[in-house]
Amino acid sequence: MSHGSEKFFILWDESHLWGVLLWRALNFWQLPVEVVTADQIQEGILAQENPLALLVPGGWARLKSRKLKPEGRKNIRKFIQNGGKYLGFCGGAGLALNSSREKSRTGHSVPLLEICSWSRKPMSRRLPNFSGHILCQVKFNNFFAQIALPVWWPSQFAPNDDPSVQVLATYLEPEEDFWVTDLNLNDLGPQDLRKWEKVYKINLNPSIIQGEPCLIQGKFGQGEYILSYAHLETPNSPAANKLLWVILSTWQQPVGADSISAPESKTGKDLSYDKIVLPDWDVQNPCLAWKDKNIIELWKKTKEIIAFGQKHFLFSWRRPWLLSWRRGIPGSHINFIYAMLSFILSLKPTEKTLALWEKKKEQLFSLTDEFCIRLKSYLLAERLALTSRPSSPEASSKTSLQQKKIELFGSFPGYGGLYGQILTTLDQLILSILQK
Repeated sequence: MSHGSEKFFILWDESHLWGVLLWRALNFWQLPVEVVTADQIQEGILAQENPLALLVPGGWARLKSRKLKPEGRKNIRKFIQNGGKYLGFCGGAGLALNSSREKSRTGHSVPLLEICSWSRKPMSRRLPNFSGHILCQVKFNNFFAQIALPVWWPSQFAPNDDPSVQVLATYLEPEEDFWVTDLNLNDLGPQDLRKWEKVYKINLNPSIIQGEPCLIQGKFGQGEYILSYAHLETPNSPAANKLLWVILSTWQQPVGADSISAPESKTGKDLSYDKIVLPDWDVQNPCLAWKDKNIIELWKKTKEIIAFGQKHFLFSWRRPWLLSWRRGIPGSHINFIYAMLSFILSLKPTEKTLALWEKKKEQLFSLTDEFCIRLKSYLLAERLALTSRPSSPEASSKTSLQQKKIELFGSFPGYGGLYGQILTTLDQLILSILQK
């Protein structure tokens, strides 16, 4: 299959922070990349431009599928059937799976791409809310090793006996930065873990994922897919970054090439392997390329919310781009807004971006002001509630707080409320810059 476009496509919709991380990786390596939307896929851009591969970042698989609509899902399937390649991370991996077990909150079937016959494991059989690095056994072409791969709250595969699916990596042992919910397992012994399981009423023991697949590969028609619950695009995760580099290298090579060399950058020069590791991303100290005082003010408002949460022992910084938070506190949402504003500040706006900003900024300021005021009150109430009973990602521990949470963040799973409106605007601003 010849490629009309010698680019990697990133599907942007419903990716948010995870889309930013994947774009940063390819941009750092100077690989040819284009950001595309679900609307463009519905309109046939995959058939028209025939990219090297479609890369789908993390996020909610169900929401991605809804954005694609039947026509978009059909076009992705046709692209792969005709020889295309698909690489999905976390939610992007879930999007590719079988729909048989997928039910929305209303009970209706949620259609996925179904390019892989495997499905997702039921929540009752998973290790929920685990994150950090975990040692994995990996075998991909000539890449064979036990390496630490980062996972950020993934689902889990439910394997079947389909011989066309090949396991590329399985989980082994947690590394020192491995957490389940808000507990660092490096600090807990077996007896402590059992006590916490009684409090949280969920599985916390990582032994239940030992030997489970986290990265798989398969064929669909003439094409292929790789699905990874490990986030190989994580900044400053050397082994994961190298593995992603090797995968992209393989897909850039002519058919029949015998060895893996460095991918060719858009400058026409190969990048040396000592420059593969992706740089860390310090969202607290953005490099200001767009020095708009109003955008900076929005970023500072979010920074103040994080400082407020830190003061009340609800947040702490886990990595330069990633917060940690108490179980049940919607820390990921605040992390997304802050990191995306930081990313916007680091990019030079286009004329399209400036026009969009003029149209949206008054509403965005109003939403953010209301959000921050109400959020402080909510966080204080949650802190008090946590002293008597733990909350969860699904719901506050107090019924009286749950309605406030929904108004601020929407219903779980997914998102909405004031947060959803803010996030959508930030997403549009970033897209307007990246789609030059």
